Amino acid sequence: MSTYGARLKHERLRLKLTQAQLAHTGGVGRHAQSCYERDITLPRADYLSAITLLGIDVLFIITGRHTLHIGSPAL
Repeated sequence: MSTYGARLKHERLRLKLTQAQLAHTGGVGRHAQSCYERDITLPRADYLSAITLLGIDVLFIITGRHTLHIGSPAL
């Protein structure tokens, strides 16, 4: 998963969400969600902030590295 779009899709599928569900939480339409996942456009910061409420690992989407939680071993 070398692109942010692939990582975003991976996170969405990991949480068993549809594009429409994730788009709604992020405050965008399903078409915008599709464009993000296909690396056509970049999501805005407010979208990324909003989708964290669903458990999306935004650090992973941006950098390819998972967020470390206190008490968790380094990956």
